[in-house]
Amino acid sequence: MMIEEWLKWAKKQIAALDAELIALAVFTPKEADRSWLATHDVVKITTKMQEKADEMVQKRASGVPLAYILGEKEFYGRRFEVNSDVLIPRPETETLIDLICELPLPKQPSFLEIGTGSGCIAVTLALEYPQSYVLATDVSVKALDVAYQNDIIHEGRVEFIQSNLLREVQPDEGHFDVLVANLPYVDPAWEWLDQKSLSHEPSRALYVKQDGGLALYHRLFKELRLRQGRGGFGVDYVVVEADPCQHAALIQMAERQGLIALKTQGFGITFERRQRYQAWQRMRKLVDVETRLAEANNQDNNH
Repeated sequence: MMIEEWLKWAKKQIAALDAELIALAVFTPKEADRSWLATHDVVKITTKMQEKADEMVQKRASGVPLAYILGEKEFYGRRFEVNSDVLIPRPETETLIDLICELPLPKQPSFLEIGTGSGCIAVTLALEYPQSYVLATDVSVKALDVAYQNDIIHEGRVEFIQSNLLREVQPDEGHFDVLVANLPYVDPAWEWLDQKSLSHEPSRALYVKQDGGLALYHRLFKELRLRQGRGGFGVDYVVVEADPCQHAALIQMAERQGLIALKTQGFGITFERRQRYQAWQRMRKLVDVETRLAEANNQDNNH
């Protein structure tokens, strides 16, 4: 069978793009792109290749996400390995990286990620900030195995520990410029939720029944408030992901625990520690006063 014939059959079973991506993974050289398929459509495939590709098509037709079938997913322009032990990285999560990149961080920032999953956020931060220190946690050992593998594939700079939220993060870990988290926040009671489309992903990494899906964030914010300043532990900014329908409740929840919302964008929210925010506000007022006084003095001298 030629590639052209196989694609014609496969596109009747699943979406055309999915069929092409499977063909790309099985039939082509490693660095080839989809254009290779068009220029090599009469290339014959082996029986072994066809059997492997057919099996992948059957899985996709049964509803298994393509990322799990291919074993990888792109995030922020890089490929990350994934399996059913971790959530599939999503485009909306890339907003968290964008929000962090807008912050006034030092040249050697420190990041703490809670609930790293595949490690795509932690590894991306390590790559975007080559002089940074990145500590990432997850409660799942299997997820940490995937994250560790992705870190090795890219640069191997992230430190990983198993922890339920902040429980195992030691006070002597010190100060972090940014805490980032994409915790489970999907409320299974949402009327619009298509649970079937999520059925192959780990439910523990998706669903939270309490507080409208925000119970884990409530715990995280509370733990963070209790830990701030103890043993040198501290966080300046917090960047998290939640459904936009939850943002108002999440902002109120965070404010009660000493965090001020700075910006919302897509699914992401940036918070700043209240004491730091207020200190900056006071400093800005002083600078404004000094600037106005200097301008007034200049005007008097000119007259």
